[in-house]
Amino acid sequence: MTPRPPLPDAASPERPLRIAVWGPGEVGGAIIRAAVADPAFDIAGALVHNPKKDGRDIGELVRIDPIGVPATTDRDAIKALDVDCVVVTPAPAAVLKGLDDDVVDLLASGKNVVATAAYHNVSMPNWMSPFRKSPQQLLEACQKGGSTLHGTGVHPTFIVERLAMTMATAMSSVSHVRSVEAVDFTSAGSMWGGLGALGFGADLDSLGPDSPVARGGDLYYGDLTGNVAHALYGSDSSEVRVETSLRGLPAAADAQVGKTTITKGTAAALHLTHRGYLGDHHFFTNEECWYLAAADVVYRGDDLPFGGFTSPIAYTLVVSGEPAEIRTQMEFGVGAGHTNPITTASVRAVLDSIPAIVAAEPGVLIDDIGPHYKHDDRVRLS
Repeated sequence: MTPRPPLPDAASPERPLRIAVWGPGEVGGAIIRAAVADPAFDIAGALVHNPKKDGRDIGELVRIDPIGVPATTDRDAIKALDVDCVVVTPAPAAVLKGLDDDVVDLLASGKNVVATAAYHNVSMPNWMSPFRKSPQQLLEACQKGGSTLHGTGVHPTFIVERLAMTMATAMSSVSHVRSVEAVDFTSAGSMWGGLGALGFGADLDSLGPDSPVARGGDLYYGDLTGNVAHALYGSDSSEVRVETSLRGLPAAADAQVGKTTITKGTAAALHLTHRGYLGDHHFFTNEECWYLAAADVVYRGDDLPFGGFTSPIAYTLVVSGEPAEIRTQMEFGVGAGHTNPITTASVRAVLDSIPAIVAAEPGVLIDDIGPHYKHDDRVRLS
């Protein structure tokens, strides 16, 4: 395999960066496997929540050869480690169970933190704000420990903050951005608590903006909405209004998808939408189209500019404004035996960010779509 070239803004450490993973589930486990294979990183620890995993070799837990480092259920042991960065890969529910307390402790102890949930935009207010640490408290912890906090992943981050916002730089003005993610959740397993917790199999009338998945989506797509407003217009998160909707599409017949029973007429597809407004200006629409092909329902969005989807993971981006609308569609091909492409993309977003996070001044780090340049090292004087 050809090695990946270094990123333009990445630091070049003289030693491997020591990292720990907080909660190695699907994404965290994939991050560990990738980090073990990358000489730029050393795995120094992992926090597990299942007592049966306490003390077991981290490599064995993520289905690779032993690495000689035991996992632990002891939060204080992870906080006491001498590491450059802690990678936090929690379930969304962890945010309401004290995750912020642990993140503040990590930051205040001098550990940089990169997370795949809840910290994509810490300044964005939502219904969970009264139950969470304030942006100022997070920043104070960073200042106290000389550390940096960053949230990243495939979506939010890669799809919109990088791809769509890069498209937007080709335009003289942008009036609206639409992002549509279409994913077959047939094999999603325990993601976000399982299919039933997401809303699959629910009565259609029970789904709405107050449903758990719609509220949990604020951690991702509400934060994302504020980031788009800031990137396009320089707007503060407090200026952004987000409207959320959730509807289900019915199953035509009874179906069994994994451990979840889908009864005819109940939700076999979910359409979660976050709309962003600055005053009366509707500037952003994010749509999540999650469906169960195993239940004979395939829903990839309405009024899409392109057809021909064949993959179970696809994205459509439409950037409207002057001088013309820009559209793109892309699919993640899925091959037998390969890691979920969405997980892989999240892994790369996390690992690629760590050198910059370690090198950054203390504070909260966000993606910067501004142009960056470097000297062409292929051109030399003889």
